[in-house]
Amino acid sequence: MCSLFANHQPHSVLTRCERLLALLVELVRHHFMITSMGSYWNPFRRQPAGSDVEPFEQTAQPFAGTKFKTWTTTVDRVPSWPEEAKPLKQHNWLLYVYGVADAILVLLPIYFIRKLKLLFVFAMTVIYLHLVLGVASITLNGKPTKNSEFGAKVEFAMDLGPTMFPIIFAAIGGRSLKMVARYLAEKGTKVGTLELLMASQSVWGTIESQIIMQRLTLVGVNLLFLWALSPLGGQASLRLMGRQNRDTFSDTNLRYMTTGPGGTMWGLSSTYVGSGKFADAGALYTAALLAPVDMKTGPRDPWGNVKIPRLESLDDTMSDAQGWIEISRILSPENYSSLVGLPIVGLPPADKSTFTLESTYIAVQCGSFEQVPYPGVNNSTNNGRTDFAKLDELVPGQVWVNKSKTNPFEPSEGRTASFFLDTNLGSPWIPEDPEYETLLGRLDGFVGHYNQSRPSSKEAQAERELIYTSIYATSVESSVFGLNIARCKLAQKHVEAIVECVGEQCSTKKIRKSLTDTRPSAFTAFEHGLIMQGFAQQFPIAVAFSVGSSPTERFLANTSSFPFIQQAGHLTQDIAYTNVSLIEPEIFSQRLSTVLNTYYQLTTQPTGYFGNLPKNLSQYGPDTLPFNDIDKYLPGNFSATNNSFFDWWPIFDAAVQRSTSPFIGATTSAKVTNTEEIFVCNKAWLSVLMVSSSTILLTGLVALVLKHRTLAPEIFGFVTSMTYENPWVKIPQGGTTLDAMERARLLKDIEVHVGDVCGEKDVGHIAFAAGVPLRKLERGRLYC
Repeated sequence: MCSLFANHQPHSVLTRCERLLALLVELVRHHFMITSMGSYWNPFRRQPAGSDVEPFEQTAQPFAGTKFKTWTTTVDRVPSWPEEAKPLKQHNWLLYVYGVADAILVLLPIYFIRKLKLLFVFAMTVIYLHLVLGVASITLNGKPTKNSEFGAKVEFAMDLGPTMFPIIFAAIGGRSLKMVARYLAEKGTKVGTLELLMASQSVWGTIESQIIMQRLTLVGVNLLFLWALSPLGGQASLRLMGRQNRDTFSDTNLRYMTTGPGGTMWGLSSTYVGSGKFADAGALYTAALLAPVDMKTGPRDPWGNVKIPRLESLDDTMSDAQGWIEISRILSPENYSSLVGLPIVGLPPADKSTFTLESTYIAVQCGSFEQVPYPGVNNSTNNGRTDFAKLDELVPGQVWVNKSKTNPFEPSEGRTASFFLDTNLGSPWIPEDPEYETLLGRLDGFVGHYNQSRPSSKEAQAERELIYTSIYATSVESSVFGLNIARCKLAQKHVEAIVECVGEQCSTKKIRKSLTDTRPSAFTAFEHGLIMQGFAQQFPIAVAFSVGSSPTERFLANTSSFPFIQQAGHLTQDIAYTNVSLIEPEIFSQRLSTVLNTYYQLTTQPTGYFGNLPKNLSQYGPDTLPFNDIDKYLPGNFSATNNSFFDWWPIFDAAVQRSTSPFIGATTSAKVTNTEEIFVCNKAWLSVLMVSSSTILLTGLVALVLKHRTLAPEIFGFVTSMTYENPWVKIPQGGTTLDAMERARLLKDIEVHVGDVCGEKDVGHIAFAAGVPLRKLERGRLYC
């Protein structure tokens, strides 16, 4: 090994003082030692306390006979350098600050496993919660997310987890491994173990050290496990808690507008006989007819009431074992039984509810149209003057018996109609009438009182015939007209529907034939003469119009177009009048059924469509089902299903007149599903987070204990660690009790090099050095 002090020369005290004075001026400008290439270090000399570093420069003397560059630096002393001997572990204020910092660092993982709140009470700040994600997620598990400020703060903290956790983990893990290595070094351990501990300051550092050392040890495996927890813990904090929907179920009672015989008789008492609400029904009918097409084909009417599809419009081969047919998308208005739905009261405002309801509607089946010339006077076909006797011959019926007395094309003074309705059966008004028992039996059969003792004639069992007669133009310009006459069969259909609602937005999902309403299908509400007569008189003029065919007939001709003429100026007859015979009988029957049910339903209980319905279910009468709804308004020992119409009608009529209900409400029970979003703790990720946090917490605590049990200075992992007892680093004696960072603070201005400390020899020696002659490293030179 080459000599350390080969080039050093002694100096006199006088020379030193002169140089000191010169360098003091230089230090005032620079405040630190200036090192220069090509200078030598002077031997260290003790100076009076508080004096500054005393460097000096002299020209470098290169090794004889060489051309390579060499340099040396000299420092006389380092301020505050502990040249005197001192004991270990001097407890000064800085040591206590480090101790507190270590404790805080070790306790940082509690952020992830305990609840911690910090409240900054300032006007411009917000509550900041330093939450423990693990315990907080358990606390929030199953709790609703709505209006949960605590949950929102936990989720915010979770978003920070993938960033914060690895940083905190690395800080604690890296510092703890240094403390463990320092403790083991003091007690005595293998270099390989220390190298693994010091190299494992990150996930990659741990893997790299194992590869380079080409040895997998128990320590290495544990270090790999430790550092694998860092990314896992970060991801666990992010995936710790999520959100999902939770359903809770309950039952609630609802009331909906009945379409049973009670609803019909309610309309008889209030519209057809009583206060005469035909104007109300006409206004509502007009609104339904003028609704947009998407509303007509949608599941709800313009007032939000659920509509019931016609059972005949569905494919019965698609029914399930219980007879239910699922409702697919409806494309045509005529696929609904009515353009208006059934008002429902008691629906939860936001929850999902499912229930069944019963409905009855009139089904129409028409044959082909019979076309005849219009019966004008003097054999003309002008509809300006009608031969009513001839019209009686063409269209005989029981409503317009004497058409010369009551013109069916002008059922009300000043109100003309483009079509009229009639029927083949009369009404049971006169007991002496030979058909009285038959007609009364049909009326009682509609209500549900089917007396088998009454004559079972074909007429008593047959479906009622509805005669539809319409004016159409046979010429484009001239007033030449004809009549389209269709004879249709009427029947009532009893169905049961499954309805689903979200809040008050309802739609029919399935439908089947009713299992509770077994009344004969051949009997309809038109078995009562006043209902048949009032309906036939008012329905053709329900919508006001001025010329040509009525809006109802225009809807029958085309359900997707606007039912009023949208053309200004002179109208030709073929535009003013609609020829309904051009419609297929099956399609015409479906459309006629839809409009008949719409107006009929509105005439029976129009007050149910005005909105603002009472929420008190008791105001809709006693609980009932549609098939026996009349019985609930009769004395307990008296029933409409066991007595004839004229026996119970006065009692029922009196009850209706006393009632303040908007309609008779049938009762059903709904299954209510309350769907709420809740927090859900992921137990797997919770376990990962708890293991990661607990492991690093335990590691930090153990390292903290070991640190306080270690006397040796902290020298691992620092550049200044290479200055301890390094013969190539010429610094003052002592300082072995200093931690590496304390040593670095004192030596921060010393210039060091990694170079050849034996530059004058044939074989060099590489070292970390300061204060000795050095030779720059060269390619091709040999080093030992």
